[in-house]
Amino acid sequence: MSRADQYMSLAEEVRAKAASEESPVLKAEWEILAETYVRLAEQSGDGGSAPAYDPIADMLERSSRRK
Repeated sequence: MSRADQYMSLAEEVRAKAASEESPVLKAEWEILAETYVRLAEQSGDGGSAPAYDPIADMLERSSRRK
């Protein structure tokens, strides 16, 4: 799975959380996070520039340091 696909998957998961959220404030926050993942996916796609901050790479790097 490409990095862009990973971000789009995260966006879908977060949108599902937003859809089930009762609080309008939390729903909006979930939607904002989903849009952030979409932007990261677009930046990670073919021909796009690398994102300035890549949370997936950061998470993987931290995980490998713990081992």
